[in-house]
Amino acid sequence: MPASSRKNVVRGSHYHTLGVPVGASPQEIKQAYRRLVKEHHPDTSREESDRIREINAAYHVLKHRDTRSAYDRQIQAAQRETSNVNVGQPQATVTDEAVARHRWIQQVYTPLNRTLASLLNSLKPQLNALAADPFDPELTNAFEIYLQNAGDQLSKAQTQFRQSPNPSSLAGVASRLYYALNHLEDGLDELNYFTMNFDDRHLHTGQELFHRARGLRSEAMEALKSSAL
Repeated sequence: MPASSRKNVVRGSHYHTLGVPVGASPQEIKQAYRRLVKEHHPDTSREESDRIREINAAYHVLKHRDTRSAYDRQIQAAQRETSNVNVGQPQATVTDEAVARHRWIQQVYTPLNRTLASLLNSLKPQLNALAADPFDPELTNAFEIYLQNAGDQLSKAQTQFRQSPNPSSLAGVASRLYYALNHLEDGLDELNYFTMNFDDRHLHTGQELFHRARGLRSEAMEALKSSAL
């Protein structure tokens, strides 16, 4: 990358992850992403796998105009907050990334983590109630209402997550949350299929998808602990 372009790379940002300047064109971002994916094979080592997660998370944000614009505004807000810190004090070493991390953890990760816990813990008692008689109209109707409410709760969480791009240093956390949300969505779809045809294979598949989502939530929590700047 030319020296003039490197000066415009915001350290610790998704732009920095992809090695492109803030003003990079969509084509430049795509080319950088493809080059990095070829360089880092996820099967080589744990470090390479984590690096690929960061690259994918960065590209997921920067390839879409809306999420990129929201991310740029987030960077600008963080820079303004940093510039307001009294530079005469030792604590003024706070970075843009640190400010963005704090905001994202408080406004996105923490409430989302609570929502995931609530959704994941809600399934077992519902299945236990349904097991009394899966063909009972009242029990089936109650299960359908549960699925509708869970779907609404999940949809709100997904919207908040997508509208709040994560800082680069939390890409590993965000990618795991992203897949956890996807597994929950697929799991709810499978459970809904059961109410249509009463094939209990959908119940088993739904439970397995919830189990995977639970594992990813745990991985996200561990990734957060190990991602300190």
